[in-house]
Amino acid sequence: WVYLSTGGAVVRDSGYAAIGGVVRDHDGNRIVGFTLFLGVCSPFEAEVWSILGGILILLNKGYRRAIILTDNLEVAQILNDLDLKDSGITMLRRTQRIMRLEGMWRIKHIPRNRN
Repeated sequence: WVYLSTGGAVVRDSGYAAIGGVVRDHDGNRIVGFTLFLGVCSPFEAEVWSILGGILILLNKGYRRAIILTDNLEVAQILNDLDLKDSGITMLRRTQRIMRLEGMWRIKHIPRNRN
């Protein structure tokens, strides 16, 4: 298992968002990190994008099991409910589908100061 810590930030005035994350091994050693500018989106969407981006990077590097750490409780709850019906948000559906079909993923909510 590896640990994926993710996050998204949205500027209040403009709505511009960026995401990032880091993957660490069980000893806390950094494996890979990433950042990406998204454009305009909500904080919820930014957080889901960061998790999806992290999962895709992990899959590309051959990792199939990760504990995903997020400080967004709503995102953690929704992604933990893999039987959730059509959410209407495309990248949320894609993230849920990948989590169901590709590897083993655990979502854990952690306080912002520990992520």
